[in-house]
Amino acid sequence: MKLLFINPPNKKLRNEVNKAVLPLGLAYLAAVLLREKYDVRILDSVIEDIDNHFIFNDCEYYGLGIEYIRDEIQKYNPDVVGVSCLFTSTTEISIEICRVSQECNVRHTIIGGPTPSALTEFFISKSCIDLVFIGESEESIAEFSHAVNQGGELDFSKIDGIAYKDTHNHPVIKPKRSFIANIDDIPLPARHLLPMEKYFEISSPQGGVYKSKRNTPILTSRGCPATCCFCASANVWGKGYRMRSPEMVIKEIELLKKEYNIEEFQIQDDNFTLNKKRTIQICKDLKNMDLYWSMPNGVALWALDEEVIKAMGEAGCHFIIAAIESGNKRVLKEVIKKPLKLDTVIDLCKCIKKNRIFLSGFFIVGFPDETLDEIRDTFKFALKCNLDIAGFSYATPLPSTQLWEQAERENLFTNKFDFTHLTYDKPSLKSNNWTIEELEALVISLSRRFYLKTFFKRPKIILFRIIDSFKRDPLTLLRIIYYRTMRR
Repeated sequence: MKLLFINPPNKKLRNEVNKAVLPLGLAYLAAVLLREKYDVRILDSVIEDIDNHFIFNDCEYYGLGIEYIRDEIQKYNPDVVGVSCLFTSTTEISIEICRVSQECNVRHTIIGGPTPSALTEFFISKSCIDLVFIGESEESIAEFSHAVNQGGELDFSKIDGIAYKDTHNHPVIKPKRSFIANIDDIPLPARHLLPMEKYFEISSPQGGVYKSKRNTPILTSRGCPATCCFCASANVWGKGYRMRSPEMVIKEIELLKKEYNIEEFQIQDDNFTLNKKRTIQICKDLKNMDLYWSMPNGVALWALDEEVIKAMGEAGCHFIIAAIESGNKRVLKEVIKKPLKLDTVIDLCKCIKKNRIFLSGFFIVGFPDETLDEIRDTFKFALKCNLDIAGFSYATPLPSTQLWEQAERENLFTNKFDFTHLTYDKPSLKSNNWTIEELEALVISLSRRFYLKTFFKRPKIILFRIIDSFKRDPLTLLRIIYYRTMRR
């Protein structure tokens, strides 16, 4: 049996240069199926033609066009096409790829990722989608493939975490109940199915900061016990924290260095530092490997202390993003529900900088239960943290999150709200505390003030990002600069 996994083209967003991050999830699924002796390929539509722009459903995308994707499907002639839908913004193009696959007489079209996991009923209702995979899918994709490969009458009823259509074409949804306890048992991602040299050449890692172009992402743990109102991570990984052993993490890094000559890697975990003993052991093992690394997915500050930070710096960590979210205690505790004590943040930031690690911060503003004064607190606090850079985004209701449920319950979505067009750089929610116009005017003004002050204090990392972005996408960079400095 032949399977083709497809990473869809990216939607072109207003304030984002073209980027291509290796689809690690698909590489994990492919590795499991290769171990089961299936014929598997991965088509990353973004990296294969990152400079190509096209219009679909009145929206601009970049990557391989639909007809090129059709050609690739026809050439390989797979039994199964699986599409990854990581973001709500790629919903429409992902469904279109399933439709095209069906036209190519593919036996089964399947889709997975955070968005289908959250909106399972929506996706399984589409006639061009045969199955939806919900959450972590290494075990379920293997069970599905085994069932299809056996032939005869198909029975998916015993597979955990999928949605399918029964013999009467009625949807059957089996929510995700179990997660892989020992994730060391999962084979290493099948990166050899991807054009690794193209990722190195383009080098647009998550976080946008790197020391070497020969960099790649890794994942060392899964799951998050926190219950932040805006986060959809539990849809895929669940709330239980599961770790790969230090030995397996180092084994993967050594393999990447040997086979691909990597000089840097990015840890994509939600909670790399949650287990202090494990974190320090990995850092000790990395100390003499002469590699740079970063944590661009938002490190949990509540799982850091001086000993861990020092170990990270000595092991080659050069950049982290701190998931601070808010500079107001009430908002952090009662609205976001993040287990972070704001009183500890500034000292932790000082410790990170003392260990020569570049530091960025994630901040979110515009929660319906937040006041304009509390938003001002966040920008004031961000300046106190002495960050090298920072990202300020609007509270965005991702499907299935507590924030989404609140917006549905209280009718807080803005006019013409469409989850397929969600973006973090414009408001999606209304509030009784402010108007959209008041919110945008305040955020633009405070963001501009923050970026100017930060630039004059430490221009090095900001200039790096400007120059790097200009090389890859000068028009978008100019648009971003205009938006952040001139727009009213």
